[in-house]
Amino acid sequence: MNRHQQYNKYKRDKESQRFYNSRAWNKTRTLALIRDYYLCQECLKQKIIKVYNVVHHIVPLKDNKELSLDVDNLICLCHECHNRIENEGSMRQLNINIIEIEGNIEII
Repeated sequence: MNRHQQYNKYKRDKESQRFYNSRAWNKTRTLALIRDYYLCQECLKQKIIKVYNVVHHIVPLKDNKELSLDVDNLICLCHECHNRIENEGSMRQLNINIIEIEGNIEII
């Protein structure tokens, strides 16, 4: 069993799984892929050409189901950009602020 199958079996809720297996989702997803030329749009902003891996909901499906099939709420991303965006969103939800500090100066 690959990692996608494991995720679908053990983590993804049944309602979401039905949605992602629907004909309506596949049609909307295809429209987003064609619009974005099958390329990661975040990498493209950096002038890097990289093929997409994920069609991402900008406003998460769980937050607004009405936008689930809105092609303007979808963006093609590579795994790296998708993970970065998902992690940033998780930290915002937890109200975690990341600050940068310098290391301690060693005392002799």
